[in-house]
Amino acid sequence: MISYLSNILKLPSLYFTLMDNLKVQRKYMRTTLYRDVDESRKSSDSSLSEKDYIKINKYYGLAVPAVLGESFASLRANKLALNERKTLTYLGALTGLYDDFFDKTDFSHDHIIGLTEHKNVEVSTDHERLFLKFFNIAMESAKHPSQIRNFIHNVFNAQVASKKQVGKNISKEEIMSITQQKGGYSLLFYRGGMNIPMNEDEKTFLYKIGGLLQLENDIFDIYKDNVDSIRTLATIEIHMENLRNTYIKLTEEVIDAVLYSNFPIKNKQQFLRIISMVVCRGYVCLDMLQKNELKTDNKFQIEKYQRNELICDMEKPINFLKSVHYYSKTRF
Repeated sequence: MISYLSNILKLPSLYFTLMDNLKVQRKYMRTTLYRDVDESRKSSDSSLSEKDYIKINKYYGLAVPAVLGESFASLRANKLALNERKTLTYLGALTGLYDDFFDKTDFSHDHIIGLTEHKNVEVSTDHERLFLKFFNIAMESAKHPSQIRNFIHNVFNAQVASKKQVGKNISKEEIMSITQQKGGYSLLFYRGGMNIPMNEDEKTFLYKIGGLLQLENDIFDIYKDNVDSIRTLATIEIHMENLRNTYIKLTEEVIDAVLYSNFPIKNKQQFLRIISMVVCRGYVCLDMLQKNELKTDNKFQIEKYQRNELICDMEKPINFLKSVHYYSKTRF
């Protein structure tokens, strides 16, 4: 009870810090990323949609520096340096574009690799041009561009492996492995944009966190993934309590890995508070999904549920309050 109340009391300060970080990032984007997106809109061909631009401006380009970047910096009690903000802004902005190379185009693997290796690759779409622009800006502003280049190879391999999730010839263990690789290497890819190189402790727990965040993303995307016949730990589960136990186990492993690292305790606690604000949303979605089992003989039968029964709206006040409850129960 004492830790619960302590977490509640610290939450307003954390919340306002997050809001301020988002405000600072939006201000930065007005003179950088927003202009690049507006320029692309004027000449865009059919390879880019308004949805792509929204993902760039309102999600990845905003959240990667303002949430992940600030959490990375908090481990050393720092604020983001200007070049770090620039690098992470553009690494975030290119995320959706890179994912779509695998999901929405028929580009060969060699072509996708060539786009990130400065090979003499011929491009024909605005999708490719905008990706290259963002990637080059990020690499030019990064203090250690080789780190980014190394991790994007890992991300590429994880993306290729994830294609196995379309269809039924894949085991639960292999899905778990792909989930961990895809999320873990993506987070390390972003971390490569920071000025101070990672130590081994940090690399270990960030990889774990990335896997947890990917699982959370799959939980929220359960409806879309099922429509697209993508097998994730969420779409194949028949008892959501099992998935909840997996989520709890991974969360506890993350907390232990962070707390056992060699960073100052106050920095570790601040870092965990930021990450936990994101992770606790997953429990709210699991609650909603698990309630569906009451309608179908206490088994989760995804094909029998309506769209609104599989999509968790975190903008609803009740869901926000539930996430606060789960956050306050977290061990820091």
